[in-house]
Amino acid sequence: MDPYDQDYDVLVAGGGIAGTMAAIAAARDGARVLLVERYAALGGMGTLGLVQPITTWGIRGHYNCGGTGRKLLEELAAVPGAATAMAHYGPSCDAEALKFALENAAIEAGVQLLYHTWIRDVTMDEGTIRAVHAFAKQGDFDLRAKVVVDATGDADLVAAAGAPFVLGGQGVSLMFLVGGIDRTRCPDRNQIGAIYAEHKVGYRGLALFWHPRPDAAYFNVTEVEHANVLDAAGLTDATIACRREAWQILAIVREHVPGFENAYISETASALGVRESRRLRGVHTLTGEEACAGTDFPDAIARASCPVDIHGSQEGGKGTYHGLRQSYGIPYRCLIAEGFRNLLVAGRPISSDHAAHSSLRRMAPGFAIGEAAGIAAALAAQDDGDVHAVSVPAVQQALRNYDAILDPDPGAT
Repeated sequence: MDPYDQDYDVLVAGGGIAGTMAAIAAARDGARVLLVERYAALGGMGTLGLVQPITTWGIRGHYNCGGTGRKLLEELAAVPGAATAMAHYGPSCDAEALKFALENAAIEAGVQLLYHTWIRDVTMDEGTIRAVHAFAKQGDFDLRAKVVVDATGDADLVAAAGAPFVLGGQGVSLMFLVGGIDRTRCPDRNQIGAIYAEHKVGYRGLALFWHPRPDAAYFNVTEVEHANVLDAAGLTDATIACRREAWQILAIVREHVPGFENAYISETASALGVRESRRLRGVHTLTGEEACAGTDFPDAIARASCPVDIHGSQEGGKGTYHGLRQSYGIPYRCLIAEGFRNLLVAGRPISSDHAAHSSLRRMAPGFAIGEAAGIAAALAAQDDGDVHAVSVPAVQQALRNYDAILDPDPGAT
């Protein structure tokens, strides 16, 4: 099918975890869906960004994220070498295996994929996005849909549409994958971290996560502050600085950590790990206080229990970090903005303050929020595209049909 000369029910901009799930959920419910992605694969930070493991699915012995995303990762874990077993913290996946699994799931659901395409602008008409202006190798072209889902990570469509947003920031990182490790000779992770701390690069400690292959590990260690992540020059400078740190880190572990003598960088991430940029100012803004209190909402369409995790050089490079005692609800109202009738937001740019954002930005909530956004988009497209008129109970029931978890934790106060 020619993706250009079509009117779609739902257009999803951004093929990260949230955008992929939104597209799958909408197409599964019968909508004609186009998913536009600037890179050549789905999965965003989980694949192109090499951000592993995919966290956080539950705390205190209880899962609070479920749904289609959890099922997909459980199935992936059954493929040798593709992923570690699902757990409350989350599995580590092989990035290539995850790309393939997400792409297959999208195609099987009926999603029309369009890679190598950027969103440039939109045409607005009385609060409705009438056209999305995109560009690719062949030049500029317009895309049209009843409902548009902004899953760009940076709320690019939100900004283009003139919807309200706030701008925040945290340290940015470039993940890298190290191979050639002899794990039979390695100390445990705490000991590796202690050795690295004696020689560390920059302000962060070592965050190392074992790959499903026994000879490899993901490193989440590089970080720079105050990068302008909405500017190509700023992104370039941050990428160069982080890649330089990655090679310095490799040299340290090769010299000082047993089992790493023959280690090598098999890959640095294709996408820089931007944790925060624009955030929608929606009908409701989820706050850090609400997250920490385990607040529930009548229009909750997902739950999260990830720690408050604000990256930066404060506290000796630890940033601001503390775990939660229970999960909290994420209201549908955080996905929509007053006066913008056919725009939904999925993923980290939903309406939240700085502290709540630092929790919900992780990928397990991204799976859940994306699936909810896709179901809501399909329901809105069945009528006239008004996302404010969607029946939230209908969205919630559909989510439960796919084993989403919307109720408070057992024993929560």
